[in-house]
Amino acid sequence: MYEPLSDLPAGGAAPGEPAPRVGVDVDAGEIFEALPDAWLVLDADMQVVAANRAYLALVSSERAALVGRSIYEINQAGSAAQREARRQWLDTMLGGGVPGESRLGPPIRYDLADGAAGPLVPRYWQARVTLMSTARGERLYGLCVHDITGRMEDEAREQRERAKLRSQARLRQVLMEEANEQLRLQQEQLQHALAFARVGAWELQTQTGMFTCNDQFKMLLGLPPAATITESRLFGELIDVEHRERVRDAFDAARFADAPVEVDFRVTWPSRERRWVLLRAARPRGGEAPGSDAGGATGGTTGGTTGGTAGGTAPIIGLALDISMRKELELEHQAAAVAERAARERSEEATRAMDHFVAAVSHELRSPLGAIQSWATLLQRAGDLAHMARAGTVIERNARQLALMVDDLLDSGAIATGKLSIELAPVDLGALAGNIAEDMRMRIEEKGVRLIADELDSCVVMADEKRLRQVIWNLMTNALKFSETGEIVVSVRATRVASGQAGAVQLSVRDSGRGIAPDVLERIFERFYQAEGSGRASGLGLGLWLARSIVRLHGGSIWAESAGEGQGATFRVSLPRYR
Repeated sequence: MYEPLSDLPAGGAAPGEPAPRVGVDVDAGEIFEALPDAWLVLDADMQVVAANRAYLALVSSERAALVGRSIYEINQAGSAAQREARRQWLDTMLGGGVPGESRLGPPIRYDLADGAAGPLVPRYWQARVTLMSTARGERLYGLCVHDITGRMEDEAREQRERAKLRSQARLRQVLMEEANEQLRLQQEQLQHALAFARVGAWELQTQTGMFTCNDQFKMLLGLPPAATITESRLFGELIDVEHRERVRDAFDAARFADAPVEVDFRVTWPSRERRWVLLRAARPRGGEAPGSDAGGATGGTTGGTTGGTAGGTAPIIGLALDISMRKELELEHQAAAVAERAARERSEEATRAMDHFVAAVSHELRSPLGAIQSWATLLQRAGDLAHMARAGTVIERNARQLALMVDDLLDSGAIATGKLSIELAPVDLGALAGNIAEDMRMRIEEKGVRLIADELDSCVVMADEKRLRQVIWNLMTNALKFSETGEIVVSVRATRVASGQAGAVQLSVRDSGRGIAPDVLERIFERFYQAEGSGRASGLGLGLWLARSIVRLHGGSIWAESAGEGQGATFRVSLPRYR
C-alpha cells in the first residue's frame, strides 16, 4: 500500500483541479483515486508519488511497480529507440515551468505489452503536465495521460484513404483527359462529316430558349456563322409564318414525348430565296420523364418560347437537312394530283351536265313538237274554223318556244366559243324593263301572280338592247317559273356616288316563290344547272348562265339573294351608268 496523499494542494483538490467548496470533510486520496482520467504525480526528482486506478488500468501495471521509482525507469517495455524517444519526450514536458502552468505534450508512439506476458502492441500517447506546489512549497508534477491509439489509427487510416482518393482522383483526371481528347477528336470528325453531308446539328436548352448548333444549321436558316439563334427568333422571325404553329407543335411533342419528332418547314433567306428544311428532334436519353418537375421549376413560356414547363425542361437535340429539291418535286406532284383530280371532277361534272342537257333538250323539245304535231293533225281532219284558230294559236306559241330554245342554244355556243358580239348604244334601262314587264303582264297574271313595276327610274346605260332585253326576259321568266302565288317586283334605280362620277344602275327582280338554299346561290348561274329538290322546271338550265355571261360582256355584275327555301329570291344586275 502507498501512503495517503497528504501534501496535495490546500483543500485536497487533485492536481490541476480547483479546491472543493463543500462544507464537509473530503479525503483527497479518495478523490484522486476516483478520477476517470489516468493520473501520475511526480516529485521534484521525477519520482512517482502517486498513480490512480485509471492509470494502473491504462498501463496494466501494479502500484508497487511504480510508486517511489523514477518516471524514466517505469514502463520500460518499448524498443530502445522508443525508450529514448520517451525520455526526450518527458524532458520536453517536465523541464522548467512555474507553478500553475499546464502544457500539452505532442503525441508519441510507445508500445506496451498486451497483458502481463503478451506481445507488444503499438500504442500512442499524449500527456498534459501541470506544475504544482504543496503547502510546504514542494514542487509536484501532475501528468494526465491519454491513450490516443484509436485516434491516431483513425488519422492514419484517414490519411491512407486521402492518399488513395488523391491517387484515384489523379487517375480519373488522367482518364478524363484522355476521354476528352478522344471526344474532341470524335467531335471534329463528326463536324467534318456533318459539314460534308450538309447536315445541321443543334441542341435547344428549353429553360433558356438558346440554341447550340453548328454553322451548317445556321446556313440552312440563311444566317451567318456568327449569328445567335433563340427559340423566340426561330418562331418569330426565321420560319415562314404559315409553318410556325405546326413546327411549334412538333417542338412541344419532342419536349414531352420519348419518341422522336420529324417536321418540315420553309424559310426565306435575306436574299429572298426560299428553302425547305427537314427537322428531326428528340429528347436525349436520361432526360426527365414527362410530367416531372426537373429543377423544381415550373412556369410558362419565356421570350416567346414554349419551354420551361414542368416535364419539359430537358434539352432537345436534333438534326436539320435541306430538302428543297425533294420538297419542290413533292409539291409539283401534289399540284399535279390536285389538278388531275380537279380536271377529273370537271370532266365528271361536264358529263353530268351533258347528260342533264340531253335529257332536258329531249323533254323540252318533245313537248312543243308534240303539241304542234297534234294540232297540225287536228287541222287536217277538222273543218271547224274555231278549232283552226285555236290550233294556229297553239302552234304559234309552241313554235315560238322552240325558237327561243334554239336561240338560247345558239347563244350558248357563241358564248362558249367567245364569238358572241354585242353592239353598244345608249339604252334607257328603266323604259326597257317597263316594256318587257308589260309584255309579260298577261302571262304572269294568268298564273295568279301579281306583277309590280312601279319603281322604274329612267337610267341610261351603254348596252346592246337586244341582249339586255334577253337578260331581263330570262330573269322575269325565271321568277315566274318558281312562283305559284304572291308577287314579282321589278325595279330600276341609280346608285348614289360621289360628285363627278358616273355611278351605276341596278336592276332588281324580286319574287316571293320557292327561294334558293344558301349552298346553291352561286351554282344557279352555272351552265345547265337546276337545283335539286326544287321540282322539275321547264327550260334547259341556260337562262341564268346566259344572263350572267351577257352582263359580264357589258362590264356589269349579277348576283342572287335569298333568305332560304320558301322565302323568295331577288336577282340584281348592276351596270355602269352612261353620262
